[in-house]
Amino acid sequence: MTATKRVLIISNDAQLRASLAAPLQWSYPNVEVLTAAGFTGVIEHLADGDLDCIVSDMATIDASPAVLQATRERHPDIPLLVLTEYDAERGSGAAVMEVVDFLDDVGDAGSDDAFAAWVANSVVRDPTDTAPPGGSRPEDLVRDVKRALVDASSPMDIEQAVCEQLTLGGRYTFAWIGEYDKREGQVVPWVSASATDDWPVSVTFPVGRGGSEQTVIERALRTREPQVVNDIEAHRAAVPWRSAATERDCNAVVVAPLYSDDELYGVLGVYSDDADGFSEMEVSALWEIASSASHVLDTIAIRGRIDQQERVLKRYERLVETVGDGMYALDSDGHFMTVNDAMLSMTGYSREGLLGEHVSIILDDEAVERGERVIQEMIADGRMEGETQEVTVDTKDGRRYPCEVQLALLPYDDEFRGTVGVMRDITERKQREHELQRQNERLDAFASIVSHDLRNPLGVSQGYLEMAMETAPEDVRGSLEHVADGLERMEDIVGDVLAIARQGQTVTETEPMELEPLVREAWTNVETPAATLTVEGSGRFEADRSRLLRAFENLFRNAIEHGGEDVTVEVGVLYEEPEHAVDTGGFQFPEEAGTGVEHVETETQTMVGFYVADDGEGMPAKVRENAFDSDFSTSDEGLGIGLWVVREVASAHGWTTQVVESESGGARFEFSDVEAP
Repeated sequence: MTATKRVLIISNDAQLRASLAAPLQWSYPNVEVLTAAGFTGVIEHLADGDLDCIVSDMATIDASPAVLQATRERHPDIPLLVLTEYDAERGSGAAVMEVVDFLDDVGDAGSDDAFAAWVANSVVRDPTDTAPPGGSRPEDLVRDVKRALVDASSPMDIEQAVCEQLTLGGRYTFAWIGEYDKREGQVVPWVSASATDDWPVSVTFPVGRGGSEQTVIERALRTREPQVVNDIEAHRAAVPWRSAATERDCNAVVVAPLYSDDELYGVLGVYSDDADGFSEMEVSALWEIASSASHVLDTIAIRGRIDQQERVLKRYERLVETVGDGMYALDSDGHFMTVNDAMLSMTGYSREGLLGEHVSIILDDEAVERGERVIQEMIADGRMEGETQEVTVDTKDGRRYPCEVQLALLPYDDEFRGTVGVMRDITERKQREHELQRQNERLDAFASIVSHDLRNPLGVSQGYLEMAMETAPEDVRGSLEHVADGLERMEDIVGDVLAIARQGQTVTETEPMELEPLVREAWTNVETPAATLTVEGSGRFEADRSRLLRAFENLFRNAIEHGGEDVTVEVGVLYEEPEHAVDTGGFQFPEEAGTGVEHVETETQTMVGFYVADDGEGMPAKVRENAFDSDFSTSDEGLGIGLWVVREVASAHGWTTQVVESESGGARFEFSDVEAP
């Protein structure tokens, strides 16, 4: 059913009212016709907002000009038709015209521009438009601003479009948009437009400074509603540009916030010199304009954030694609969502062949179950990253090889969303580990051979030699003693070789120990009839006891061999910050009497290493550089592997070794990077 339309006919001529109403009532049953006479007669009908068209005649308008103004103010959107009689050469008649706007007298400020805009637009206007650009009606203003915002692609475009349209043709005296800087606590004007002289826009307006009374701008930002001031000079709260506005005869201002959701962008300020200030319709129109500008600002901001995220995503994608490791993302059920090129190369599948498939396509059931357990543990513990796991990957062509996988959870709130993983081929590392294991096995076998096949005949030889020396003549016994020395040297060499074979590997089991007791024990294991040991401090550290004993024994033998039987050996502690030692003056404690050992105490400090020094002849620089090499020796009797054993023991502990000259000119072996327990 077609809705009834209501038409109001206003005329002082009763016969004309009937003539105009009759054809509408007879021919259009869906049109309800109302009639009224003069200005006083239409007040009741104008209060009724349910009208679709208003018709009058020129004689009534001439008699009561206020009819048009009152009609348009109360019904700005409906057609207002006026009949006027005319005489022409071809005869007389009545013309129907539509009243679209009201202007001041031609020649007044603003009217000329508005009139020119109506005329210029008449040849290009869209037939669906109710009025051309530049109209002073609130709905015209809203329409023109929205049109200008269509092509806006930046905040500056938005601000210029809004301000220029608000002051076009003298619509309003001044308009500006200010950005809200929350961090600085102020509103900074960015764009403005004026229908009069330029305004002093180089100013900022503080916000939230804790004053006794809020400013108009602060109220707009706090309430998120437009603030209307129809008497700027008398208003108590601070009004932006109060002096500039009153100097230019502006007595009213509207300050509307620009915001979307919880994001405040700034404010829109509009100034008017109308004596009556802003009407409700104008405020409503300006509020709609501010809302439209806020929406476009928010759209541009969102677009900017999306563009930024896309740029970041592209950088990450390029980074992921250039990584040599396979990278992937699985959904909550374990299906591939994303894979990089390296992952495709590692598995032999195409991207389409992996995406959407379950991870079991490349991993066996055991690995999948283990991964699921790890994920559940990560979720329960609140960890985003898991420990590295070793898995076996099955490629498309049937190959299998070991990989190392690092898992991490995708960000989630209450619901698990999936995982990301980095997969690395460890085939070469596994091969190296296998080769190292084989080498260790060969070393163990070699150590067994040395221990059994060399030491057994060596021991037999020493036994027969002792028997021979007991019965040998005096002149032969001297030669046999040289043989005994050679056999003892051979036994030392066998011990060193066993130390390298069995103890040169990385230390995995250590125990806390004290330096001084260990040094004393090693000293008693070496024949030192005329040598002296000085212990310069002590400290606790972690080490393998048997290996370190062997190292000290070799250092002591080396000192006696190259420094003489009466050499003095000093063992001390390296501290984080060297301090002076407290010497006891060489006093020998009772338990040390007759051992040739001096006891020196030092203050407790942080131990970072230790040293072994002697007062022998020392080593030239070239000799110190090669002292730890297995094929280097300055002794005609040795093979030079004693110090090599020392270096290997230190290296197995993760320590650093070096040889320098001691204070007395002898050799000083330093061991650093020794950690306290």
